[in-house]
Amino acid sequence: AYEQRVLDSEKGSFIPLIFTTSGGAGPLCSTFIKRISSKISEDKNESLSLVTNHIRTRLRFALLKSTLIALRGVRGKVNHLYTSTHDISFNLIPKLNNYEVP
Repeated sequence: AYEQRVLDSEKGSFIPLIFTTSGGAGPLCSTFIKRISSKISEDKNESLSLVTNHIRTRLRFALLKSTLIALRGVRGKVNHLYTSTHDISFNLIPKLNNYEVP
C-alpha cells in the first residue's frame, strides 16, 4: 500500500533498510548495499569487494555506536565529522606518484 502510493505520487521507490543490532541486514538491504557498492566502485575505479567491505564495516560500526548510545547515553563530546566519499580511498595501498619507487 505505502510502496504503491510512493510509486504513484513520487515516481520513485521505497526500500526499508532493516538491520539487526549486531550488523545483520535484511534481503532488500543487502541488495541495496550491493548496488551502492557497484556504483561507487565504478565511479572511483576501485575493487568491488573493497568498496562493499568498507560500506558494510562503516554501517556495522554506526549501528554498534547507535546501539551503545541508546543503552548508555552520550558521554563526552559529540563528534560531528562526516567524510565524503570523494576523500575515501577503498584500497589499503595508497596510490604512488610517478617519482616514487615501490
